Amino acid sequence: MSPRGERLHWDAAPAAGAGVGGGGDDVSYNGWTLSGADEVSAVEGASAVLPCTFTYPPTDRNVTGSVLWYRLRSWTRSLVFNCTYAGPGRPRCDEVTQKAGGGRFKFVGNLREGDASILVERLRREDRDEYRCRLELSVGNFQSAIPTRLTVEGPGGNVSVVTGTEGASAKLPCVYQPSQYDRSALTVTWMRKDPYRHIVTLRPQADGSWAAENGATRFQLVGDPERGNASTRIRQLRVEDSDGYLCLVEFRKPENYDATMYVDEKFRSSVHPPYTHQYQRELQLRVTPASVETDPSEEAEQTSVPTAVQPASQ
Repeated sequence: MSPRGERLHWDAAPAAGAGVGGGGDDVSYNGWTLSGADEVSAVEGASAVLPCTFTYPPTDRNVTGSVLWYRLRSWTRSLVFNCTYAGPGRPRCDEVTQKAGGGRFKFVGNLREGDASILVERLRREDRDEYRCRLELSVGNFQSAIPTRLTVEGPGGNVSVVTGTEGASAKLPCVYQPSQYDRSALTVTWMRKDPYRHIVTLRPQADGSWAAENGATRFQLVGDPERGNASTRIRQLRVEDSDGYLCLVEFRKPENYDATMYVDEKFRSSVHPPYTHQYQRELQLRVTPASVETDPSEEAEQTSVPTAVQPASQ
């Protein structure tokens, strides 16, 4: 997920040297960033990540506080997720409170690494809305001026179950319909669900090819993200690869995309970061051990078998 510096709402005493203007709800740039996605598109019955990463100026103070997520509707906001960060040494939140969603909101960030992202499981059509990440820390309170719009595609279809044999290869499907407003694909990222963690990020190269970051050689993009296919081959399967996976494909929108949506009424000014849209798809990978009679190198690439998504209970 590529960082995206946005204007921030600031409404508490800043850390020394933060350099915000006088008065509440001022805007600060000095050392503070909050990054995410303008829009996330996922599928009914599957999962979606609402990204939120942040940085703040160096401080000697012990950083504690809370991560809050709000749902925005008709110019009002309602708290849907709140967790408390007890301090250094604890990457996760404690004392999680969910105001809505029936336990479907899960903290998947790492506060020591400046990540306050959450996962929404068993998506419902009525989850479609705008969401805002807010941080109330001992060094200050801030939130993004631009919310993340969650769109839920349906009706709920199938989550692919990809089967493979240890030592062989398999194709992880990731197919979507790009919007007419999407300009160019920036990244293809694969995340593992349990526990939630980053697996690989692929980026376009100058020659038009795609390559994995940090020299990861087990993963190869076999689709064309610009045309709605970010399917990726994984080589040398391991039994421990069995898990749920999320494919996150990030596009950049034109600079003038829907500019009126990003007018901050309080400051009477437009906000113009690079607008981004993430398509997210979920699958299950099941890897079986190779038998003593089977040569894994001779295994054909496994095909994906659809399995029905269980609709969320109403």
